[in-house]
Amino acid sequence: MLKIILFSLSLITLFTLLKLYVEKTYQDLPKVRQEEKGVAQDISIKAYGKSGIEWTLKGKSLYAEGRSVTLKDALLHTDKERIRADQVFIDRDTLKGYAEGKVEIWGEDFYAQTDRADLDLKDGKIWGEGRVFLKEDKKETEGRGFQVQLRPLKIIIKSAKVRLE
Repeated sequence: MLKIILFSLSLITLFTLLKLYVEKTYQDLPKVRQEEKGVAQDISIKAYGKSGIEWTLKGKSLYAEGRSVTLKDALLHTDKERIRADQVFIDRDTLKGYAEGKVEIWGEDFYAQTDRADLDLKDGKIWGEGRVFLKEDKKETEGRGFQVQLRPLKIIIKSAKVRLE
């Protein structure tokens, strides 16, 4: 009877030590994270910002990796504004990113063109440090550096040169 008890205790001790060894070895292994990746053609996505701004993001192709989305030949629009660019990079969670290539921005009362623009679709803000061309009614403005708040509309152009028609 004593042999059985000693044998049982030995097995329990052996399995406890084996369990501790396996747990330690598992913790030391490098962790591998799998990220979502995908490609889609002729895509359309809805995104919602503050103040009820509803964006539709369209592109000839979409590349998604983790939280980042890249749209090629992109068009982002609401019921009042449109942004067209060669490429748009957006974070899915924050709706922040940037547009590059030939970037064109249309609003109800203005048209703007630049090579690169940072975007915050939730707040309806667009800004950049590069050259910008703006056309409002019969006024054309060129400058370097800009900020556009879409709702309510507010446009700031740094180093502006205005030409009236």
